[in-house]
Amino acid sequence: MTSVNKKRNPRKNQVQKDLTMETEDGTQADRPKKKIVKKRSAVVRRAAQYGEVNEAMLKDFVKTTIETGVKNIATEFVALKMETQSCQKPKTGHETHPEKNRYKDVYCIDETRVVLKWPEDNPNDYIHANWVKINGLNKFICTQGPTEKTIDDFYRMIWQEKAPCVVMLCNIMELGKKKCEQYWPESVDGAMVLMDGKLTVKITEAAKEVEQNILLMKISITDDKGAVHAFEHWQWKAWPDRGVPEIPMAVFRLLIRLKTASPIIVHCSAGIGRTGSIVGLEIALVKFCAGEKVILKEIVKDIRNQRHGSVQTDAQYLFMHRVLLALAENRKITSPEMSVFVTEYDKLIATKNG
Repeated sequence: MTSVNKKRNPRKNQVQKDLTMETEDGTQADRPKKKIVKKRSAVVRRAAQYGEVNEAMLKDFVKTTIETGVKNIATEFVALKMETQSCQKPKTGHETHPEKNRYKDVYCIDETRVVLKWPEDNPNDYIHANWVKINGLNKFICTQGPTEKTIDDFYRMIWQEKAPCVVMLCNIMELGKKKCEQYWPESVDGAMVLMDGKLTVKITEAAKEVEQNILLMKISITDDKGAVHAFEHWQWKAWPDRGVPEIPMAVFRLLIRLKTASPIIVHCSAGIGRTGSIVGLEIALVKFCAGEKVILKEIVKDIRNQRHGSVQTDAQYLFMHRVLLALAENRKITSPEMSVFVTEYDKLIATKNG
Protein backbone atom coordinates (compact mmCIF):
# COMPACT_ATOMS: atom_id res chain seq x y z
CA MET A 1 0.00 0.00 0.00
CA THR A 2 1.35 3.40 -0.87
CA SER A 3 0.42 6.79 0.47
CA VAL A 4 0.02 9.76 -1.81
CA ASN A 5 -0.23 13.25 -0.35
CA LYS A 6 -2.38 15.26 -2.77
CA LYS A 7 -2.48 19.04 -2.91
CA ARG A 8 -5.96 20.36 -2.38
CA ASN A 9 -7.30 22.93 -4.76
CA PRO A 10 -8.27 26.29 -3.19
CA ARG A 11 -11.97 27.11 -3.27
CA LYS A 12 -13.29 29.38 -5.97
CA ASN A 13 -14.32 32.11 -3.57
CA GLN A 14 -10.84 32.85 -2.23
CA VAL A 15 -10.07 36.53 -2.07
CA GLN A 16 -7.69 38.02 -4.64
CA LYS A 17 -4.03 37.45 -3.90
CA ASP A 18 -2.57 40.79 -4.88
CA LEU A 19 -4.50 43.12 -2.60
CA THR A 20 -3.06 45.08 0.29
CA MET A 21 -5.13 43.86 3.21
CA GLU A 22 -5.44 43.53 6.94
CA THR A 23 -5.31 39.98 8.31
CA GLU A 24 -9.05 39.98 9.02
CA ASP A 25 -9.46 36.25 9.44
CA GLY A 26 -12.12 36.62 12.15
CA THR A 27 -9.77 35.80 15.01
CA GLN A 28 -8.20 39.10 15.98
CA ALA A 29 -10.29 39.83 19.09
CA ASP A 30 -7.51 38.78 21.44
CA ARG A 31 -4.31 39.39 19.49
CA PRO A 32 -2.76 42.37 17.64
CA LYS A 33 -3.34 42.89 13.92
CA LYS A 34 -0.56 42.63 11.37
CA LYS A 35 -0.46 44.41 8.07
CA ILE A 36 0.38 42.33 5.04
CA VAL A 37 1.21 43.77 1.65
CA LYS A 38 0.59 41.70 -1.48
CA LYS A 39 1.23 38.35 0.21
CA ARG A 40 -1.37 36.75 2.44
CA SER A 41 -0.37 34.65 5.44
CA ALA A 42 -1.27 30.97 5.52
CA VAL A 43 -3.85 31.66 8.23
CA VAL A 44 -5.53 34.33 6.10
CA ARG A 45 -5.60 32.04 3.07
CA ARG A 46 -7.26 29.34 5.12
CA ALA A 47 -9.72 31.82 6.64
CA ALA A 48 -10.78 32.89 3.17
CA GLN A 49 -11.75 29.31 2.38
CA TYR A 50 -14.54 29.45 4.94
CA GLY A 51 -16.31 32.10 2.93
CA GLU A 52 -18.00 35.08 4.54
CA VAL A 53 -19.89 34.70 7.79
CA ASN A 54 -23.51 35.70 7.21
CA GLU A 55 -23.88 38.78 9.41
CA ALA A 56 -27.67 38.54 9.64
CA MET A 57 -27.48 34.96 10.93
CA LEU A 58 -24.73 35.90 13.38
CA LYS A 59 -26.79 38.83 14.69
CA ASP A 60 -29.79 36.53 15.06
CA PHE A 61 -27.68 34.09 17.09
CA VAL A 62 -26.41 36.90 19.33
CA LYS A 63 -29.92 38.21 19.93
CA THR A 64 -31.30 34.77 20.83
CA THR A 65 -28.34 33.92 23.07
CA ILE A 66 -28.52 37.17 25.03
CA GLU A 67 -32.29 36.93 25.43
CA THR A 68 -31.99 33.36 26.71
CA GLY A 69 -29.27 34.20 29.22
CA VAL A 70 -26.50 32.22 30.90
CA LYS A 71 -28.64 30.42 33.48
CA ASN A 72 -31.30 29.37 30.98
CA ILE A 73 -28.67 28.08 28.55
CA ALA A 74 -27.18 25.97 31.33
CA THR A 75 -30.66 24.67 32.15
CA GLU A 76 -31.25 23.97 28.45
CA PHE A 77 -28.16 21.78 28.41
CA VAL A 78 -29.31 19.75 31.41
CA ALA A 79 -32.58 18.99 29.59
CA LEU A 80 -30.71 18.17 26.37
CA LYS A 81 -28.37 15.81 28.21
CA MET A 82 -31.26 13.99 29.87
CA GLU A 83 -32.99 13.64 26.51
CA THR A 84 -29.97 12.18 24.72
CA GLN A 85 -27.94 10.42 27.43
CA SER A 86 -29.59 7.01 27.17
CA CYS A 87 -27.89 4.99 24.43
CA GLN A 88 -30.49 2.92 22.59
CA LYS A 89 -28.46 2.31 19.43
CA PRO A 90 -26.53 -0.95 18.94
CA LYS A 91 -22.96 -0.87 20.30
CA THR A 92 -21.80 -4.43 19.66
CA GLY A 93 -18.17 -3.52 19.05
CA HIS A 94 -18.02 -1.56 22.30
CA GLU A 95 -19.55 -4.40 24.29
CA THR A 96 -17.39 -7.08 22.65
CA HIS A 97 -14.08 -5.31 23.34
CA PRO A 98 -14.23 -3.83 26.87
CA GLU A 99 -10.43 -3.94 27.12
CA LYS A 100 -10.22 -1.39 24.29
CA ASN A 101 -12.52 1.17 25.94
CA ARG A 102 -10.96 3.80 28.18
CA TYR A 103 -14.27 4.37 30.01
CA LYS A 104 -16.97 1.73 30.19
CA ASP A 105 -19.81 4.29 30.26
CA VAL A 106 -18.64 6.21 27.17
CA TYR A 107 -20.28 4.31 24.34
CA CYS A 108 -19.12 3.80 20.77
CA ILE A 109 -22.19 3.14 18.63
CA ASP A 110 -21.98 0.71 15.71
CA GLU A 111 -23.81 2.96 13.24
CA THR A 112 -21.00 5.49 12.85
CA ARG A 113 -17.95 3.71 14.25
CA VAL A 114 -14.71 3.63 12.30
CA VAL A 115 -14.22 0.07 11.06
CA LEU A 116 -10.57 -0.96 10.86
CA LYS A 117 -9.88 -2.84 7.63
CA TRP A 118 -6.10 -2.57 7.51
CA PRO A 119 -4.17 -4.78 7.47
CA GLU A 120 -6.43 -7.34 5.86
CA ASP A 121 -5.00 -10.20 7.93
CA ASN A 122 -5.99 -8.53 11.23
CA PRO A 123 -9.42 -9.82 12.32
CA ASN A 124 -9.97 -7.08 14.94
CA ASP A 125 -11.84 -4.18 13.35
CA TYR A 126 -12.74 -2.25 16.52
CA ILE A 127 -11.50 1.10 17.76
CA HIS A 128 -13.43 3.49 20.01
CA ALA A 129 -13.93 6.10 17.28
CA ASN A 130 -16.89 7.52 15.35
CA TRP A 131 -17.33 9.47 12.16
CA VAL A 132 -19.05 12.85 12.49
CA LYS A 133 -20.39 14.35 9.29
CA ILE A 134 -20.58 17.97 8.19
CA ASN A 135 -22.96 18.58 5.31
CA GLY A 136 -23.07 14.87 4.64
CA LEU A 137 -19.28 14.48 4.38
CA ASN A 138 -17.04 12.53 6.76
CA LYS A 139 -15.05 15.49 8.09
CA PHE A 140 -14.16 14.39 11.62
CA ILE A 141 -13.21 11.22 13.45
CA CYS A 142 -13.91 11.65 17.16
CA THR A 143 -12.03 9.15 19.29
CA GLN A 144 -10.82 8.46 22.81
CA GLY A 145 -7.24 9.14 23.83
CA PRO A 146 -5.19 6.01 23.05
CA THR A 147 -4.57 3.56 25.87
CA GLU A 148 -1.54 1.30 26.17
CA LYS A 149 -3.59 -1.45 24.50
CA THR A 150 -4.93 0.66 21.62
CA ILE A 151 -1.89 2.57 20.29
CA ASP A 152 -1.52 0.02 17.47
CA ASP A 153 -5.18 0.44 16.52
CA PHE A 154 -4.87 4.23 16.65
CA TYR A 155 -2.09 4.14 14.08
CA ARG A 156 -3.94 1.57 12.00
CA MET A 157 -6.75 4.13 11.78
CA ILE A 158 -4.45 7.00 10.84
CA TRP A 159 -2.80 4.85 8.18
CA GLN A 160 -6.05 3.45 6.80
CA GLU A 161 -7.81 6.82 6.55
CA LYS A 162 -4.67 8.74 5.55
CA ALA A 163 -5.61 11.40 8.09
CA PRO A 164 -3.52 14.54 7.48
CA CYS A 165 -3.75 15.72 11.08
CA VAL A 166 -4.53 14.66 14.63
CA VAL A 167 -5.83 17.16 17.20
CA MET A 168 -5.15 16.35 20.85
CA LEU A 169 -7.19 18.40 23.32
CA CYS A 170 -5.76 17.02 26.54
CA ASN A 171 -2.49 16.41 28.35
CA ILE A 172 -0.97 13.03 29.15
CA MET A 173 -1.48 13.72 32.87
CA GLU A 174 -4.17 15.98 34.34
CA LEU A 175 -4.66 16.55 38.06
CA GLY A 176 -2.50 13.53 38.82
CA LYS A 177 -4.43 11.15 36.57
CA LYS A 178 -3.36 9.68 33.23
CA LYS A 179 -5.74 10.91 30.55
CA CYS A 180 -3.97 9.58 27.47
CA GLU A 181 -1.05 7.31 26.68
CA GLN A 182 1.90 8.98 24.96
CA TYR A 183 1.62 7.59 21.44
CA TRP A 184 4.63 9.23 19.81
CA PRO A 185 8.40 8.71 20.30
CA GLU A 186 10.23 10.41 23.15
CA SER A 187 12.46 12.39 20.78
CA VAL A 188 13.24 13.05 17.12
CA ASP A 189 16.04 10.50 17.43
CA GLY A 190 13.71 7.76 18.59
CA ALA A 191 11.14 5.55 16.90
CA MET A 192 8.10 3.48 17.83
CA VAL A 193 7.85 0.08 16.17
CA LEU A 194 4.26 -1.17 16.11
CA MET A 195 2.39 -4.28 15.04
CA ASP A 196 5.47 -6.54 14.98
CA GLY A 197 7.26 -4.22 12.60
CA LYS A 198 4.40 -3.45 10.22
CA LEU A 199 4.52 0.26 11.13
CA THR A 200 7.33 2.51 12.36
CA VAL A 201 6.56 5.94 13.81
CA LYS A 202 9.06 8.80 13.87
CA ILE A 203 8.98 12.51 14.67
CA THR A 204 10.11 14.54 11.66
CA GLU A 205 9.74 17.95 13.32
CA ALA A 206 9.83 18.45 17.08
CA ALA A 207 6.88 20.09 18.81
CA LYS A 208 6.85 23.89 18.74
CA GLU A 209 4.38 26.41 20.12
CA VAL A 210 2.56 28.06 17.20
CA GLU A 211 -0.19 29.67 19.29
CA GLN A 212 -0.36 30.20 23.03
CA ASN A 213 -0.52 26.67 24.55
CA ILE A 214 -0.98 25.07 21.10
CA LEU A 215 1.86 22.83 19.92
CA LEU A 216 2.52 21.54 16.42
CA MET A 217 4.59 18.41 15.82
CA LYS A 218 5.12 16.54 12.56
CA ILE A 219 5.13 12.75 12.49
CA SER A 220 5.70 10.13 9.82
CA ILE A 221 4.54 6.52 9.63
CA THR A 222 6.41 4.00 7.46
CA ASP A 223 5.11 0.52 6.70
CA ASP A 224 7.18 -2.63 6.18
CA LYS A 225 7.18 -2.05 2.41
CA GLY A 226 8.62 1.45 2.69
CA ALA A 227 5.43 3.44 2.04
CA VAL A 228 5.18 6.63 4.10
CA HIS A 229 2.29 8.68 5.46
CA ALA A 230 3.04 12.00 7.18
CA PHE A 231 0.66 13.93 9.41
CA GLU A 232 0.54 16.96 11.67
CA HIS A 233 -0.05 16.53 15.39
CA TRP A 234 -1.69 19.50 17.11
CA GLN A 235 -1.93 19.59 20.90
CA TRP A 236 -3.92 22.15 22.85
CA LYS A 237 -2.48 22.03 26.35
CA ALA A 238 -4.70 24.55 28.14
CA TRP A 239 -8.18 23.04 27.92
CA PRO A 240 -9.07 21.59 31.35
CA ASP A 241 -11.03 18.35 31.57
CA ARG A 242 -14.76 19.12 31.86
CA GLY A 243 -13.81 22.80 31.81
CA VAL A 244 -13.20 25.39 29.10
CA PRO A 245 -10.26 27.45 27.77
CA GLU A 246 -9.76 31.05 28.84
CA ILE A 247 -9.35 32.45 25.30
CA PRO A 248 -12.50 31.85 23.20
CA MET A 249 -11.09 32.82 19.80
CA ALA A 250 -8.22 30.34 20.05
CA VAL A 251 -10.71 27.72 18.83
CA PHE A 252 -11.20 29.46 15.50
CA ARG A 253 -7.51 30.11 15.07
CA LEU A 254 -6.93 26.37 15.37
CA LEU A 255 -9.84 25.45 13.09
CA ILE A 256 -8.64 27.91 10.45
CA ARG A 257 -5.25 26.20 10.40
CA LEU A 258 -6.96 22.83 9.87
CA LYS A 259 -9.59 23.94 7.37
CA THR A 260 -8.28 22.10 4.32
CA ALA A 261 -7.62 18.85 6.17
CA SER A 262 -9.92 15.84 5.99
CA PRO A 263 -10.55 13.68 7.81
CA ILE A 264 -9.44 15.34 11.04
CA ILE A 265 -8.92 12.95 13.95
CA VAL A 266 -9.84 14.70 17.21
CA HIS A 267 -9.42 13.28 20.70
CA CYS A 268 -9.29 14.33 24.30
CA SER A 269 -9.44 11.64 26.98
CA ALA A 270 -12.94 10.20 26.52
CA GLY A 271 -13.28 11.79 23.09
CA ILE A 272 -16.65 13.41 23.77
CA GLY A 273 -16.40 16.56 25.93
CA ARG A 274 -13.67 18.80 24.61
CA THR A 275 -13.76 16.88 21.34
CA GLY A 276 -17.50 17.37 20.83
CA SER A 277 -17.24 21.07 21.65
CA ILE A 278 -14.66 21.88 19.00
CA VAL A 279 -16.46 19.80 16.36
CA GLY A 280 -19.72 21.58 17.20
CA LEU A 281 -18.10 24.97 16.74
CA GLU A 282 -16.78 23.96 13.33
CA ILE A 283 -20.30 22.91 12.32
CA ALA A 284 -21.66 26.25 13.56
CA LEU A 285 -19.08 28.19 11.56
CA VAL A 286 -19.86 26.24 8.40
CA LYS A 287 -23.55 27.01 8.89
CA PHE A 288 -22.91 30.73 9.39
CA CYS A 289 -20.91 30.83 6.17
CA ALA A 290 -23.71 29.02 4.34
CA GLY A 291 -26.25 31.59 5.56
CA GLU A 292 -28.01 29.06 7.77
CA LYS A 293 -29.55 29.64 11.18
CA VAL A 294 -27.35 28.34 14.01
CA ILE A 295 -29.04 26.63 16.94
CA LEU A 296 -26.41 25.03 19.14
CA LYS A 297 -28.95 22.79 20.83
CA GLU A 298 -29.69 21.13 17.49
CA ILE A 299 -26.01 20.93 16.57
CA VAL A 300 -25.10 19.21 19.83
CA LYS A 301 -28.05 16.85 19.50
CA ASP A 302 -26.88 15.92 16.00
CA ILE A 303 -23.30 15.30 17.13
CA ARG A 304 -24.55 13.17 20.04
CA ASN A 305 -26.48 11.11 17.51
CA GLN A 306 -23.15 10.26 15.85
CA ARG A 307 -20.70 10.32 18.76
CA HIS A 308 -22.70 9.45 21.86
CA GLY A 309 -22.34 11.79 24.84
CA SER A 310 -20.57 14.58 22.94
CA VAL A 311 -20.31 17.87 24.87
CA GLN A 312 -20.29 16.65 28.45
CA THR A 313 -20.99 19.66 30.63
CA ASP A 314 -23.02 22.83 30.83
CA ALA A 315 -19.73 24.75 30.97
CA GLN A 316 -18.70 23.34 27.58
CA TYR A 317 -22.13 24.10 26.14
CA LEU A 318 -21.93 27.68 27.43
CA PHE A 319 -18.40 27.98 26.09
CA MET A 320 -19.67 27.19 22.59
CA HIS A 321 -22.09 30.11 22.89
CA ARG A 322 -19.33 32.36 24.27
CA VAL A 323 -17.01 31.55 21.36
CA LEU A 324 -19.67 32.52 18.83
CA LEU A 325 -20.33 35.75 20.72
CA ALA A 326 -16.60 36.45 20.52
CA LEU A 327 -16.83 35.95 16.78
CA ALA A 328 -19.63 38.53 16.72
CA GLU A 329 -17.58 40.96 18.85
CA ASN A 330 -14.76 40.59 16.37
CA ARG A 331 -17.19 41.55 13.61
CA LYS A 332 -18.14 44.68 15.60
CA ILE A 333 -21.50 43.23 16.62
CA THR A 334 -21.76 44.36 20.24
CA SER A 335 -24.29 45.66 22.75
CA PRO A 336 -24.50 46.49 26.46
CA GLU A 337 -26.58 43.34 26.91
CA MET A 338 -23.74 41.26 25.48
CA SER A 339 -21.38 42.70 28.08
CA VAL A 340 -23.78 41.65 30.82
CA PHE A 341 -23.95 38.13 29.36
CA VAL A 342 -20.16 37.87 29.20
CA THR A 343 -19.81 39.04 32.81
CA GLU A 344 -22.30 36.43 34.00
CA TYR A 345 -20.58 33.79 31.89
CA ASP A 346 -17.16 34.63 33.34
CA LYS A 347 -18.49 34.38 36.90
CA LEU A 348 -20.06 30.98 36.26
CA ILE A 349 -17.04 29.55 34.43
CA ALA A 350 -14.73 30.69 37.23
CA THR A 351 -16.63 28.37 39.56
CA LYS A 352 -16.59 25.51 37.02
CA ASN A 353 -12.87 25.69 36.20
CA GLY A 354 -12.06 25.90 39.87
